[in-house]
Amino acid sequence: MTESQKGLGNYTLGDTPRVVGSVSQQGTLALLAARAERDCDIVEVRVDLIGPYAPHSPRAEPVWLKHAQAIEARGLPVVVTVRLAVEGGKWKQPDELRLPLFEEALRHLAAADIELRSPIIEQVSALAREHKRALIVSHHDFRRTPPLEELRVIVDKAARYGTVAKVATMVKTEEDLATLRALLAEKRPTPLCVLGMGPLGPQTRIDFPKLGSCLTYGYLDTPVAPGQVSARELMRQLYGR
Repeated sequence: MTESQKGLGNYTLGDTPRVVGSVSQQGTLALLAARAERDCDIVEVRVDLIGPYAPHSPRAEPVWLKHAQAIEARGLPVVVTVRLAVEGGKWKQPDELRLPLFEEALRHLAAADIELRSPIIEQVSALAREHKRALIVSHHDFRRTPPLEELRVIVDKAARYGTVAKVATMVKTEEDLATLRALLAEKRPTPLCVLGMGPLGPQTRIDFPKLGSCLTYGYLDTPVAPGQVSARELMRQLYGR
C-alpha cells in the first residue's frame, strides 16, 4: 500500500482506535446524511443489506452513493462493504458483479472492505491503489477461533492487498480470547483490526482497541454480526461521550 492509503478520511490508521458504525437500512443512511450527530468515527455502509441499485431505475444507480457522499461532506469517512453470504453477508450473486460497486466506492469515498477469500481481491486492491483509498481486507470465521499460527498466515496475506487486516472470529472460551490477544500483541507494519463474535464477543469490542486494534465495530440501526453492540455504546465506553 502507498503512503497516501494509510489514512481513512481525516484519520491516520493505527494512531488511535476508531469506532465504526454499521448501517444496514436505507432509512438510517438517509438520516445520517441529513443530521449532525456523531455516534461513531467512521460509517460502514452495508450495501449487501441496503441494496446496490435503485429499483425501477432506467439505469443502474447506486442508491447508497449520494447519501454516503453527504455523510462524508459532514466529516465522517465512509467504508463501503458488500459482504459475501459465506462471510455473514447477503451477497449471493456472482462475485464479479460486485466489482462496479467497489469501483464506485473507491472512486468517490474513503474506503472499501473486501474479504480475503474473494476471487476479485486483486482487482479491488488495484482499484484502491489507483484511487489512493484505504482498503480493509477481512476474514470472518463464524465457527471458531483458529490457532495463532493460522491467524498469522491470514493477517500476512491480507496485508499484501490492503491497508487494514481485519480478523473476526467466534470466541467461545478464554483460550480463544487469549489467542486473539496474542495476535494483537505482535507488532506488524499493517494496522490490525481484531474482533470477537458470539457470547464473549461484546467485551472484545471495548477491550481490544485498548490493546492495539485500530478499529472496533458497532451498529447504528440493527446488529449485523453476533455479539455486536451499538456504536453509541462503544463511543461512550472508549471516549466517555
